[in-house]
Amino acid sequence: MKKLIVFPSAGGTCPKFLKLLIIMKLTAIFLIVVCLQASATGYSQSDISISVKNVELKKLFNIIQRQTDYRFLYEDAQLPKDTKINLDVTKASIQTVLNTVLSNTSLRYRILNDNLVVLSAAAKELNSHIVKGTIADENGQPLQGVSIRLKGSTSGVSTGADGTFTIEVPDNSVLEISFIGYITKEVSVKKDEIINIQLTPGDKNLDEVVVVGFGTQKKVNLTGAVDMVTARQLESRPIANLGSGLQGLIPNLNITSSNGRATTNPAFNIRGFTSINGGDPLILVDNIPYSMDEVARINPNDVEAVSVLKDAAASAIYGARGAFGVVLITTKKAKGNKLNVAVNGMVGYRTIGKMPELVTDPYTVMEMKTEAGKPLYNLYPESVREYAKQRSQDPSLPAVVLADNGNNWVYTGATNWLKEAYNNSAPTYNTNISISKRTEKLSYYLSGDYYRQDGLLKYGNDIFNRYNLRGKVDFDITNWLKFSNNTQLTSTDYEAPAFLDGDFFWNVNRTNSLDVPKNPDGSWTAAGAPVLGALQEGGRRRDKLNEYVTTFSAKAALIKDIWDFNAEATFRRGSNVIRSYDIPVVYKAGPNLAPQYTFSNTWAQDQNTTTRYNVYNIYTDFHKNFGDHFLQALVGFNSEYYNNAYFSARKNGLISPSLPSIDLSTGTMTMSEQIKDWAVQGLFYRLGYNYKEKYLLELNGRYDGSSRFPEGKRWGFFPSASVGWVVSDENFFKGINNALSLDVFKLRASYGSLGNQTFTYSGAFPYYDTYPYLPILPVTGQGNIILGSGRPTIVGSPKPVSDNFSWESIASVNFGVDLSMFKNRFNLNFDKYTRYTRDMLIPGQELPAVYGADAPTENNGDLKTKGWELRLNWRDNTTLAGSPFWYNLTFTLADNRSWVTKYDNPTKYLGNTYGNYYEGREIGEIWGAEIAGYFKDEQEIANSPNQRDFGEDDQGYNFYPGDLKFVDLNKDGVINYGDRTVENPGDMHIVGNKSPRYPYGIDLSAGWKGIDLRVFMQGIGKRDWYPGNSNIYFWGIYAQPWTNINTLNMDHWTPENPNTYFPAVRAYTAEDALSPLAKPNSRYMQNGAYMRVKNVTVGYTLPKAVLQRLKLTKVRFYFSAENVFEITHLKVKLDPESLGDGNRPQAAYPFQRTYSFGLNLNF
Repeated sequence: MKKLIVFPSAGGTCPKFLKLLIIMKLTAIFLIVVCLQASATGYSQSDISISVKNVELKKLFNIIQRQTDYRFLYEDAQLPKDTKINLDVTKASIQTVLNTVLSNTSLRYRILNDNLVVLSAAAKELNSHIVKGTIADENGQPLQGVSIRLKGSTSGVSTGADGTFTIEVPDNSVLEISFIGYITKEVSVKKDEIINIQLTPGDKNLDEVVVVGFGTQKKVNLTGAVDMVTARQLESRPIANLGSGLQGLIPNLNITSSNGRATTNPAFNIRGFTSINGGDPLILVDNIPYSMDEVARINPNDVEAVSVLKDAAASAIYGARGAFGVVLITTKKAKGNKLNVAVNGMVGYRTIGKMPELVTDPYTVMEMKTEAGKPLYNLYPESVREYAKQRSQDPSLPAVVLADNGNNWVYTGATNWLKEAYNNSAPTYNTNISISKRTEKLSYYLSGDYYRQDGLLKYGNDIFNRYNLRGKVDFDITNWLKFSNNTQLTSTDYEAPAFLDGDFFWNVNRTNSLDVPKNPDGSWTAAGAPVLGALQEGGRRRDKLNEYVTTFSAKAALIKDIWDFNAEATFRRGSNVIRSYDIPVVYKAGPNLAPQYTFSNTWAQDQNTTTRYNVYNIYTDFHKNFGDHFLQALVGFNSEYYNNAYFSARKNGLISPSLPSIDLSTGTMTMSEQIKDWAVQGLFYRLGYNYKEKYLLELNGRYDGSSRFPEGKRWGFFPSASVGWVVSDENFFKGINNALSLDVFKLRASYGSLGNQTFTYSGAFPYYDTYPYLPILPVTGQGNIILGSGRPTIVGSPKPVSDNFSWESIASVNFGVDLSMFKNRFNLNFDKYTRYTRDMLIPGQELPAVYGADAPTENNGDLKTKGWELRLNWRDNTTLAGSPFWYNLTFTLADNRSWVTKYDNPTKYLGNTYGNYYEGREIGEIWGAEIAGYFKDEQEIANSPNQRDFGEDDQGYNFYPGDLKFVDLNKDGVINYGDRTVENPGDMHIVGNKSPRYPYGIDLSAGWKGIDLRVFMQGIGKRDWYPGNSNIYFWGIYAQPWTNINTLNMDHWTPENPNTYFPAVRAYTAEDALSPLAKPNSRYMQNGAYMRVKNVTVGYTLPKAVLQRLKLTKVRFYFSAENVFEITHLKVKLDPESLGDGNRPQAAYPFQRTYSFGLNLNF
């Protein structure tokens, strides 16, 4: 394939971008030169070079702070107002400088902790003392890396691996003690005092630093909708991947998983439905974009914090990639100056979750299936049912007997194929280790992780292995230049039966319970061989993935603590090799009959995918306080390039499975190849301002270009603005603060516009997701005609492209409230938002059939989403039986709804299956009919409105006693679909909505005497779910007569029992779309709301006295249960998270419950 140029000239717009880039580079060079030529040129702690004239002392101290690590602590009133300083020194010590400039003043000084200069009046005695202490967590275990800072200054120390610290402070000082995930504490210290502090857990510290786009901010200064969780909330329980650990923790961060397979990764969504074309949040790990699949493969124990940027103001700096929110994941780094080693080990046992309860009694099954087949056929004659009746009465009778001819086996089994397919339990293992240390110039964090999950399959089991290595190194080359590297290696290996990716999960519940897996001689039966035999003796599939990601970064302090320059270069390389083959399984139909095979054509296949992804970020950040004013200005450039190459080869006629290779196959070969690439580039900025941290303003924006659009339409500008007002800092609000014990009351508002350049992959047009602006001809396979000696390859019609084809625009309005009360014990965060998705790319006006192609896609649709989110948190600590007791309770709740506000469907035609979009349609709405009950007899059928249009083709569109009786909603005497339009829907109307609403989470944790407990619950408050046609896991025998019967099917209509859940047993009435039972209605609409106890964890940490004898820092044992139980209102025993569209959402790997025992060890 000819390589496509993914980022050509932007048709007159790109030169503007290049011009801006050149200006930015020249500006940066100019500013650097100015800095280097400044008089204050020294950076040495011991050598100070300054040349100033006629400056005040305060300004001189600021100059010294900028070029050294010295910090000054003084009262402004002590500084002489009329004193001007002239100073010209080169490589002088701090003592020489201070002795010179203070010689004619009444001030004296003292240097504490090698970097804190404390000033006082000469008449006032300047005394200091040494303070020692230990900082521990809620369990009394020492905390490493805790910041101990003298209040009013930036000078301080950090605790070591044993939680101890030593600091010299002036008399009557106050220390601020802070650590991420804990409430900041202020402690007044006295002379010769040894303090022991136990911190209280809490994730809502107002002074806590939150990771935002290309930087950090204090929570109290945030103006956008940002939420965060810390490692503390993730480490307390064992999790297979990060997504499952985040589920339910952050309001409107919606995380779902469709099944329980080890390789099924959670899907992320922020604030509901995004666009008809789809759209996922941007996920970054240490500022590098990751896909949802890639996030699932990282080591959860490496994660330090997760921030979620929800509104356009918070995510605008990421432009096109952040249109539907941003998830920022920050990994851990070294915290203390002593070597810290952490080892975690876990072994877990998983049991199968909810599965349908099946009826297997032979006689009951035959009776039901025979009844279901009427009036079409008689599945089981009376003579056959007689033996089934005997087996039901006496289960010791053989399930397999010889037929009268003496050749064939006859089966009258009672097989529950779901139980036959799965084991009751399977093990999981996880071990990880991390080593970290921080020195004056160098810090490093190294980690390794191994995770293994054995599948639940009873035959030919599947096994998943994951390996992770991470190394982070920060090296301070000078005190103004820092170099870093962050490297991650990931490898996964998943081996499973090839049939697992076929129709196993569908067929295992369609195989007749009257059949048995194996014959009396041990051979497979005709029913067992293609299902269970295919797992155990059929082909295998091995999926091996290797990924390498490394980031080189540099940070230069152009003006220390004021102006930084940052550069990052990331390189990701991936290789995914899948080798598979399939062979038939032998089965027998009788003891003397020849063996048969499940299929004839063996094959071997190789698939290889390689990825290359490069990311470059360059940005500079200026931030400085000007008295009561704070100003931040950030500007940068981002460039990303992604290349994916896929090759597949499959050859029939595999000679032997001993070496399943394409080279050892003799049949026909089929090959396919796809090479895709895309690129984005952008300039971004942030301008922030606050006055006394009370009035807050932030402006973000990005000028973005994407290779997915045609020339001249590749670039877009996406700005945002947000403001905040800390009302509680106003003088007029002080009385209310005191009366209500208010700590903080802040109002926020934001508006922003972003662009969407996401396109969904289409199998018919495989390049559409990367080159949607090109009318590429799809290859549709071999034709049905013969030319020459073979069938030619057919190329289909191209997908037309409209001139009206460019960015989708996403505008967002957000209003928020942050409230803290009772000395930060109680916190409330509330946001209300409206998101407008404009210019959605949708099919244009329908073209005449003679055109020969589908209507072109163009910007011609709009969508509106409205929602809100709430977080409540209460945390406190007290003393219980003489020991510290702490507890924390968090409740999250959210909601969102979406409506189509513009769509090119003037007649509001609903389509054959009622799925068409139209102006005013709410996303998720379900159209259906109403049921009045069941027909009692033929006379009632004859006297009722004609409802043949609602009938089923296999039944000849006829209705019989016991069948559904539909309601004539429009009273026209006929029950039908009308014109299938909103104006004339016949007897159809909106009966529900499948969109999940009111997702919530309840997180309760507590600790006392080394014992910690956590109970986490999550769920959905409202959701309608209607089982799709042919959903055999719900409808059972009503879908198809040969499928299994679930226990709910037994509650069916008979003349003697007319008041039942199901109508008369009639096969195929739920098989096709809009067949009688498959037609949505309120009677069979399922309540999809649920509450799940997601996790219960109990841990015990050894006391400090024991740890000292063992020479260990921390030892914690724990027991954890995941997916403990759930409360649902579903009529059939199904997992509430498996609900989905179509006929096969439950035909997948079942969800599981996990029980784990683990150990956390630090030394």
